[in-house]
Amino acid sequence: MSDTADTDRPSILVVDDIHANRVAMRRLLAQVDADIVEADSGAAALSACLEEQFALILLDVQMPDMDGFEVAELLSGQGDLSDTPVIFVTANSTDELSHLEGYRLGAVDYLTKPVNETILLAKVRAFLELYRTRGRMQTLLRQVEDYNRRLQLEVEERKRAEARALHRAYHDQLTDLPNRARFYECLEAALTEDPASVALIFVDLDGFKQVNDGHGHAAGDALLVAVAGRLRHGFRAEDLVARLGGDEFAVLLRALPAEGRALAERLASQVVDMLGRPFRLEAEGAHLSAHIGASAGLAFGADHGSGVDSLVAAADEAMYEAKRGGKGHVRVAGASAPDR
Repeated sequence: MSDTADTDRPSILVVDDIHANRVAMRRLLAQVDADIVEADSGAAALSACLEEQFALILLDVQMPDMDGFEVAELLSGQGDLSDTPVIFVTANSTDELSHLEGYRLGAVDYLTKPVNETILLAKVRAFLELYRTRGRMQTLLRQVEDYNRRLQLEVEERKRAEARALHRAYHDQLTDLPNRARFYECLEAALTEDPASVALIFVDLDGFKQVNDGHGHAAGDALLVAVAGRLRHGFRAEDLVARLGGDEFAVLLRALPAEGRALAERLASQVVDMLGRPFRLEAEGAHLSAHIGASAGLAFGADHGSGVDSLVAAADEAMYEAKRGGKGHVRVAGASAPDR
């Protein structure tokens, strides 16, 4: 069905089985700004309504085969067609019950033949203006809906852009691990909540410089990405793995159980073991094998209070003690000798 509501010139359907009546109605309606479509039967009227949307239907009541009431009833059950105003045109005066039945079926008015031209034209013009106003409102509504859709898309894109910007602000661009800023933010929150359930592992790679200098920065970057991948999958969901910069990484152990020291020491040793295994790298189209190690320092929140700086300093110092002790092992802050 065509959407005539969007056009400048509406259409009126004149339904009458008598040709002379249709001609007379066409001549009369030539005074209004509308296209006139004729139908000589109820069936033809229904067919026309399925092909085109009308601003108004002038419907003769007395017709053979299918009278005006039957046509109106069928139109009232056809979705969008039920909104089309119908003026019944009858040659006989009708009683109040007939009027009520017509209104029930969707009629908006009754006109008796011979039709008073002034009254008919006034009613037709009123319904045409109503039709045009409805068309303008529908157009404005679609424009508002289009605007709202565009606005929603812009809001969603802005949210995605803000999320991307926030992610970049808190994540390392090379490895996509949380960066130093995010690490310190999470560490402070964890210590504020429960220092006794927190432990910190500082990790420094052993032998990274030789790979970076010997095979180039692309190989060094590939190695850091590979290290990040192993660390990312080597801890619990509660833990946070971060890259602090260069070849230094940190692991924040959160929600440790009451007897969590053994678990923390096992996880720290696991770091050294997993990073001591060979790496197969691809850099600038070349494949190479890299062998490095790692030294780790472990410090417990329960031993160093709720201060971020004191805990970080303890883990950092333990890590350097592990490196000075021969690399490739874990040093627990406050322990008398490195734990292998």
